[in-house]
Amino acid sequence: MILSNKQKVDYLTNIIGLVRADGKITPQESEAIGFIQKVIGARKTELNKAYKNAEIDGIVPQLVGFWSDQIKNLEHIIYVSLIDGEIDSTEKHYILQFAKQVKINQEQLNYIIGDVKRLVSNTTQEIVCSNCDLKINSSAKFCPECGQSIEEIVLNQSVAVSYEVPSTGIAIEFAKSTAVGFSMAVKSMKIAPISKECIKGKKQWYLAWWPKEEIAKALELVENLNGIRNRKVYVDGEELQWNDVFDFYWCANSRKSAYRPTEYCFGMDEKRLNIWGCKKARMDWSNRENWFGYGSFKKSGMHSKSIIFEFDKQRIRHNLETNLYGCHLCPHLQFDLIEAVLDSLPNEVTPTGKGPWQYKRDYSESPGAVFVTETVRDGGHSYTNEYYSSGVRPSSVYVGLEILKKAFSRCNTPKEIKNAVLEYKE
Repeated sequence: MILSNKQKVDYLTNIIGLVRADGKITPQESEAIGFIQKVIGARKTELNKAYKNAEIDGIVPQLVGFWSDQIKNLEHIIYVSLIDGEIDSTEKHYILQFAKQVKINQEQLNYIIGDVKRLVSNTTQEIVCSNCDLKINSSAKFCPECGQSIEEIVLNQSVAVSYEVPSTGIAIEFAKSTAVGFSMAVKSMKIAPISKECIKGKKQWYLAWWPKEEIAKALELVENLNGIRNRKVYVDGEELQWNDVFDFYWCANSRKSAYRPTEYCFGMDEKRLNIWGCKKARMDWSNRENWFGYGSFKKSGMHSKSIIFEFDKQRIRHNLETNLYGCHLCPHLQFDLIEAVLDSLPNEVTPTGKGPWQYKRDYSESPGAVFVTETVRDGGHSYTNEYYSSGVRPSSVYVGLEILKKAFSRCNTPKEIKNAVLEYKE
């Protein structure tokens, strides 16, 4: 038998198409495909392509090579169908379809099936007992060591050829790997509310599912998948970028090991208050934060010389949404608190030298900035400060805590978190 590389791919695709017809691949079928691969001299590359080609729904076997090659291909198809028992209805339809293409009649087909049956009966195949790991002849009925049914062993070791990704919740998919964490990943996958396995492109894939509100339970699997290249995540059935879903993972992991986890998200472990309840917002309550410049200055009245600063809350909201996009599924993120804080933040403030809000000092002029002149008295002396300002800054952390206090009263933040945060001292 002399086949080109492409013909070898098509030859094996015909066989794998038969194996996939009943929706699963047994260990005996996998071993038989490997045996046929060697018989026709196909490389691993051709076998992988064949597995990929056979994933097409409603695949129809194609004639390959000379008529003698086609007869051999039919024999191999029948061999694989018989290797794990009798020919079932889906396999029978596939075989008859190919026999018709090869142009042989029923009597000739019966002769071929008889020959293949004799070959299979003389073929010694072993399977490993999933209960006690003993190698057993596949023709046996029960494991001689533990008594488990061979039929049950084969069923347990059979792998589906496809699975449906759930249309709701969080689904994590990954392929078999030599990475260190793979075995632990499989253990984590198997305790998920829904877990599935299948063969795709000769590679075994695993899928685990959780409802979105239980995403914290998926983090053990996420941790074990570090270093595994073939991994995917689906949210409500749609595949998303890994970091767009689990950008919060390292932060949630740090929270878990923090001295006071309930205070962690508010930045209190670093002495940097975050009124939004999430460090990843990157909008701390600090004099140097740019977001205090999101807004514009205006005069407070027609004839008044006082100036007020009006916060641009739409821009602040946009900045929060952008920074927190990869954390929107974090189990510790409180959306109701973020909304309450944004509402509790004053719409406008009047910056003064000694008030709760002061002018932010800039090193140079910028669009929208105002020129500030301040007279400072120190003891018996006085001097003038002149600078440009493009925004405001809070005089202390307590201004932020007052905003948080109002926000807490409007949402369902746990009492222990409220108390810990509101006791914060500079």
